[in-house]
Amino acid sequence: MSFLKLPNIKMLRVDSEIILHAQNLLEKYSLKPRDAIHAATAIRNGINKIMSYDSDFDILPNIVRITP
Repeated sequence: MSFLKLPNIKMLRVDSEIILHAQNLLEKYSLKPRDAIHAATAIRNGINKIMSYDSDFDILPNIVRITP
């Protein structure tokens, strides 16, 4: 089964507002750029959970990391 066909998987757009939010997260929490973009995209879309092995997300107050 394709990853994109899994239940509850949705493609989200990244726009300039998300990039600016990601920049703020990157500076405030010393996130890696990719992590900051993922977090900013989630926050802007009302998503408060991220499934990841990456403990860097644990510092974010608006995000709960779920280990797969």
